[in-house]
Order: sequence, then structure tokens, then C-alpha cells
Amino acid sequence: MLNIFISGVTGRVGKILLSKIIQEPDLSIAGGSSTITNESIGEDLGIYNGTETLGINIISAPQNKENIDAIIDFSEPNNSMKLLRFASKNNIPSLVGTTGFSETESAEMIELANYFPLLIAPNTSIGIVLIKRMLESISSELDLFSIPEIYESHHQEKKDSPSGTALDLSKKLSSLNNYSGEIKILSERSGESAGEHKITLKRPNELIEITHSALDRSVFADGAIEAVKWISNKTSGLYTMNDIYSS
Repeated sequence: MLNIFISGVTGRVGKILLSKIIQEPDLSIAGGSSTITNESIGEDLGIYNGTETLGINIISAPQNKENIDAIIDFSEPNNSMKLLRFASKNNIPSLVGTTGFSETESAEMIELANYFPLLIAPNTSIGIVLIKRMLESISSELDLFSIPEIYESHHQEKKDSPSGTALDLSKKLSSLNNYSGEIKILSERSGESAGEHKITLKRPNELIEITHSALDRSVFADGAIEAVKWISNKTSGLYTMNDIYSS
């Protein structure tokens, strides 16, 4: 039985994670947290989920390791950093799906990963992993096209722009080709979109568009659960979603 703590349990993906983990026979809820100002602080996680009482209340942050085997974090950068410092001290395998970190925060995450298994996943869907592999497969032909452009859209309340996934795809493209200019990222925030990312490769009289659309946020919860199962028995170090599907 893997006991999972959900950071950001009252968020869009956190709510789905809570429901899925409660239903999975080989998983259990170790706890859940939200920002200290959230109105659900103190509420029983089972009642919050609309099922039976679990005897575990929503808190602002874990105070001790107790029965936490692994952590899934979909919160916001400041909360994530506090949680990761806690995880590093207690050697708790963790998956971070939060995006919008500063360069300083990202550097600290890399340092903290020396002390516990840390999987950083701007996007937990297998689709984005496959897109990166598609790009790798045509890396030698990227010179045939002008500098790629990336379009991404998310729900209107998403705080970071560009998205972490768009920045990750841009980083991947840059690693495959030494572009002379900047890769443009166009961001849109509207409605309730779960997320769309499109890479456009142009050359005279033709273009290629590679698009990934999340049709439901459950795809991120499903990916996160698979990822945290995978990292739960790994040694200290920094991991990505690609490591899961290449092993």
C-alpha cells in the first residue's frame, strides 16, 4: 500500500487525484494540503470528496512524515518549495506538477534532489513525452524549417504564462537545434481549457503542426499516479516523465 500526500488537494487536478487515490485498492491517502486561507482547511478529506469520513483533515502543510510514503504536488511555487524542503529532510519521494518557478527556485529544486527522489513534471501526460520523442526523431531535419513557434492555451485562472509545458517544449527544441533566434511562445488564457500545446514548423509552401490537447484534466491525475508509483522506490536524484517510459 502506497500512502500518498496530495499538496494542492483543493485545486483542479488535486480534487481528481483525491477521488482516484481513494478508489485505487493499492493506494491510500496520507493527507492533503491547501493554502492556509482556503475555506476548506480543517475539513475531512473524505467529506470533501463526497464519500465517507476518512478521519484526515485538510491542512496547510505537513508537520511530520508520519505515514507519508510519497508526495504529489499540484499547488503553487511558494508552497511547493516549502514542501520540497520538508520532503528532502525526510527523504520522501515526490512528484511536482506545479509550474511557474523562478530560476532561483528551479536551482534550489535541483540541489534538493540530491537528498531525495524528485520527479519534476510540467506536464504529466504521456502525450507530451511522445511529442518530445517525435521531435528527437526529426532533430536532424529541423534545419529545413524556420525557427519553430509554440502556441498554448489554458483556463483563464492559470497564473503562469507561458505555461511550464510550453517552456519545457521550447527548451527541448533548443537542445535539438542551435537556433539563431528566440522560439516564440503565444499564450492564451480563457474559459476552462484543460490545456492545448501546438508546435508549428514552417518552410516555403508547407508547414507541420504538432498538437497536444488535454480533453480532460484526469489525464494529468492518471499520469501523476503512474509517476509517483514509479518514483516511490527510486534513489535520490532528479527525474522526468521521460525516465518513466524509457525504463
